[in-house]
This record gives sequence, structure tokens and C-alpha cells, in this order.
Amino acid sequence: MKSLSAILLFVFSSLFASMAFANFQEDDAKLEFHSLASDTAFEQMPLSTDVKVTINGVVARTQLTQTFSNNTVEWLEGVYSFPLPEDAAVDTLNMIIGEQVIEGEIQEKQQAERTYQAAKKSGKRTSLVKQVRPNLFTTKLANIGPNEQIKIQIEFQQLIKIDGTTFSYRLPMGITPRFNPKQTISQSLDTETLSSVVTQFNTTSQPDRPVSFVVDLKAGFELSKIDSPHHQINVQPIGDIQQITLDNAIQADRDFILKWYPLLGQKPKATLLSETIDQQTYNLLVILPPTHDLVQQKVQPREVIFVVDSSGSMEGESMVQAKAGLRFALQQLNADDSFNIIDFDSESHQLFSDARSVTEQTLETAEQFIDTMNADGGTNIASAVQMALVKPNSSKLRQIVFLTDGSIGNEQEIFSLIRSKLGNNRLFTIGIGSAPNSYFMTKAAEEGRGTFTYISDTEQVQTELKTLFKKLRYPVLKNLGIDTNGVAKSVLQNLELQPKQLRDLYLGEPLYATYKTPTNYDKVSSPLNLIGFADGYEWSFTLPNTQNGQDLGVAKLWARMKIDSLRNEISHDYSNAAHYKKAITDTALDFHLVSDYTSLVAVDKTPVNVANKIKQLQMANRLPAGSTTAKAHGYPRGGTDSPLMILLGILTLLMSLIIWFRR
Repeated sequence: MKSLSAILLFVFSSLFASMAFANFQEDDAKLEFHSLASDTAFEQMPLSTDVKVTINGVVARTQLTQTFSNNTVEWLEGVYSFPLPEDAAVDTLNMIIGEQVIEGEIQEKQQAERTYQAAKKSGKRTSLVKQVRPNLFTTKLANIGPNEQIKIQIEFQQLIKIDGTTFSYRLPMGITPRFNPKQTISQSLDTETLSSVVTQFNTTSQPDRPVSFVVDLKAGFELSKIDSPHHQINVQPIGDIQQITLDNAIQADRDFILKWYPLLGQKPKATLLSETIDQQTYNLLVILPPTHDLVQQKVQPREVIFVVDSSGSMEGESMVQAKAGLRFALQQLNADDSFNIIDFDSESHQLFSDARSVTEQTLETAEQFIDTMNADGGTNIASAVQMALVKPNSSKLRQIVFLTDGSIGNEQEIFSLIRSKLGNNRLFTIGIGSAPNSYFMTKAAEEGRGTFTYISDTEQVQTELKTLFKKLRYPVLKNLGIDTNGVAKSVLQNLELQPKQLRDLYLGEPLYATYKTPTNYDKVSSPLNLIGFADGYEWSFTLPNTQNGQDLGVAKLWARMKIDSLRNEISHDYSNAAHYKKAITDTALDFHLVSDYTSLVAVDKTPVNVANKIKQLQMANRLPAGSTTAKAHGYPRGGTDSPLMILLGILTLLMSLIIWFRR
């Protein structure tokens, strides 16, 4: 009997251990962020970044130069993860060794990795830039010689943001540790995209990651003000350009934001940029629809559901911002509105069983509920989304407002959930903290046919939310598209309008759209009209003719938007994922862009390290400004149960050994 007990205990211990191992194996196939206490004993390679930005109207071109310095006597390989804007069209990689500049080339992702590994093994200096997520990239640089310095230069384009009379450029620099619950492969975009990347965060000391900035701003209109909410800037006029610099380098732990404001009456109403390549003209259209007609429409009573993230990653300043934002938002409700609050971390809890009218009593109850919110646990956002979307079709205008840092790794699962359950709801995201996951925020709002608002400081809460709630009060311009009346189907298909589905527009927001036309398009086709509708109001805009075809970079922006549309198709139609992946790959290769399936790789043809072993260093990232700890995403509550399984496995194994030796 004792022998049988020992055998049974041994079986159970093996089972627990195998379950734990399976969890680790599954986690290794996904992007995970860990807190590594042992990292404090690991000498970090110095890394600095120089940023040069050229802004021309609504297009920003950014050059990012990362300097890797090897101060040791060993041959090193540096691996560094860093964020970029979610709409960045990354097209250039240069590896700079002294005076030598080695240009990178675009290759399919797996081929680029093979090229890199082969060069690394043969002792050649080589670098690789790959996309892990649309807003998260990794640089690898191999065979950095003792006491050697090598620069990696990356360039990309993006569109600037327009909100009413505010123009802004944002470069994300901090990474918030993310919660990644278990998910099946079908729920993620691609197992290669969610590759095994570990980003380290120092738990006791922050690594030195200095960043310098030079921005040349050519707005195209007279300015009333230029400012940056988090950094001290210097502004120097140089002709029709405003040059913005910093007194000193800043640390890569908070997003850099630059804002500029036109003089009254100087705001542009429509802009068309175009670039002609190989008998095709690529057009970027920027329209600011009139707002006075929308403001005059009747304000409807609403049901507003506030969803607040109180997970561990929100600890510190982020939780302060979220609570302040929620309190202010409640004050913006009208007497005929109704509301509810959902608080989520590892689990979700709602204030009322259903939305309640705005009264002194319900607001007082809400205030007590807000007081109980504490930042801990995992970011299990899926349960909160399901709870918020329980009424896909409501008689009232139903608006869902998410306040979160978006520190999750299962974005595709949440996008699919929003898409399938949205109904006539509208979902709005508010980014909280110094380094929110803006890709998730932007895409979730797009799927929810709402908007994304970024609040990075408690002092901005009232201003930003006041602007947001002004949008929410008024009707939306929806069902935007090209008027097909009298337009041949072949003409519409050849236009390849991107984004494929134009989103709804809210008060003060611009419409960005790209499309391509043959160079002789103006001579053979009649004008096309964009149309949109609000309650009792129809809006139309005639697409202008191509101006000059010499606005560099427009074609790449079109290609980047096409890649985004194809990624959406994968989520909608996963059974044909192979077709869409090939289309993404072909587009990225044709336009020399980094994507889910392509990477940039550069190789110095001359071997320099043929006898020495190379030591790989994972470069640590700073925790975002205002964060007190990364503990919530080492093993977040509500995520993997590997630690419990390991503990149970060890205990049962010890018990089985004790019984075995005593029998």
C-alpha cells in the first residue's frame, strides 16, 4: 500500500511538473515581460539615442540613431526592444561603423533572421531590425568589438495627429510591462509575430537610456504656440521652420509629445499630397469636415459605461490619473443620461447591476466605489469587455469609455471580441500613464468606432476629458465612403482606398485617407465624391486632382495603411490567413517596409571576429515614469499558474520520496 501511495504521489508530482512546464512552453511562444532581480548584477551595455524629426504639414519623418557602446574586452551582441508609433512606416536601416555606412535591405522575416545568424556566426558585424508588434520593435547587433562603438540608424514616417485646433507629434519611449493571459494560436495574429522576446526591467536601479531631440517643424500656417507637456523645449525660428531642441538629454521612460497651435483662422480645411511612382500616383487626403452643422444637431440622452483598469501595472501615478479622470467624467453627464462603472484587474466588478440615472445618490455611491479601487492583479481586460457589451443593441446611444494603460499582450483576442459584440455601442479608449500601449488603444477605438485620447499627466485630466466629452455629446459623421453613383466598379477597385473602411468622425477630428490613381486619371475620369451622414445631415467632398506628384513618402504611407487593412482581414477571415500574409509580405517587400513578415538586415562583408565567442546581452529598459514596480507582470495574478504547479509538484515529489524510503 505504501508503495502504491508513493507511486501515486510520484505520478501526481510529475503531472503538476509537466503542467508547469507546458505553461512555460506556451508562454515562451508569446511576448512576455519579466522582472529580473538578478539583472542588477548584470553590467548593462551603454546605449544612447539621438532623434531627428522633420515635420512637413501633416507628415513626420523620424530618424532614430541608437549608439551601442562596448566598454568591455569581450565580443558582444546587443538585443534591445523599443516602442515606435503604431502607424510608423519603417523603411530604412543603416549600420554605421566609424565613417562606414552599411545600408540594410528588406527581406522576409525568416530569411532576414537566417542572414543575420549566418553573418554573426562567421564573425561579421551585422544588425537586424524586426517588428514584434505594430508598436514594438527589436534591434539586434552582433560582433561589437572590445571598446567599440556602433550606431544603428532607423528611419520611419507617420502622420501627425489633429484634434480640433491642436496638432501633435508623439514618439513613444517607455514600455509598460504587459499582461498576457493564455490564448490559442488562432487568437493571435501569428506565432512568429508573437515571438520569444524577453524585455528586462531593472527592479532596483534604472539603466541609463539617454535620448536627445532635434525637431524641424514646418507647419504650413502661422502658429500661436508650441509646447511639450512633459519636457522643457527650446524653439528657434529658422526661416519658415521652427527648430525645437532640448536643453539636456532625457531618459527613455516617458513618451515625448510636441504640440503646436495655429493662429485663429489659420487651420487648414483640406490638404492633398501626392507622389508618382511607376505610372501610379499615390494620394494622401486630409479633410477637416465642417463642425457647425453637427453642433446644431439635437443632443441625445446617453447610457455611458465607464470601464476602469485597476491592475498592477496601473500602480502609482496611473491609478491617480484614472480616478481623477473618472470623477471628472461623471461630472460631465447630463441629467437625462444614465451610467455604470466596471472595475477590472484579474476579475471584473460593476457598480450597479444595470445602468442607473444620474442623481445625487447614484453619484455618491459611485464616489464610494471609486475610493475602493486599488492597483493590483493582472490586466484581464476580456472579462471587462464582455461585461460592458452585454447590450449590443440599446434604445439609447450607448457609449463605453475605457480608462487603461492597455498593458496587455493579447490584443488580437480583444479586437475580435469588440468586433463580434459591438452592435450599436461605441467604444472610446483613454490612455493612462507615461507609456500606454497606444497600438491597443488606437485599434480598440477603431474597432469600437470611437476615439483614442491620451492623458499622460494628472494636470491634463480635465482639459483632455472636457474635449472628449464635447465630442461624445454631438452626433457622429458615419458611413463615410466614396459615392458610387455613376462610378464604374473597376475604377473604385483600382483606387485601393486605404483604410479600406473609413472610420466614423467625431467633432473636430480630421479624415485621413490614401488612394492611388493612374497618372492619366484626371483626363479619363469624372470627379469622385466622399460622402458621410449624421442624423438629419449629409456631408460630401469632391476629391481634388493631383497637385504635383512629388511629395516624398506618400506612397509608403499608402502601403502602411494597406498592410493595416490586410491585418484586419486576417482577424475577420482567419481561414484565408495565408493569402493575406502573402499580400502583406509582397506589399512590404515592394515598398521596403518592416512588417509582421519582413525585417531589415545589414551585414558588413568583412569578418572581424573569427576566433572569439560572442556574449549576448539583453539590454534592459527603464520602467515608465511614475511606475513603482514591475511586479504585476512577472507572474500576474489571473495569468499563468506555473508557480503554483511548480510548488505543488515539488511538495508531492518530496512526499513520495519520504514514503518510498520509509516503507
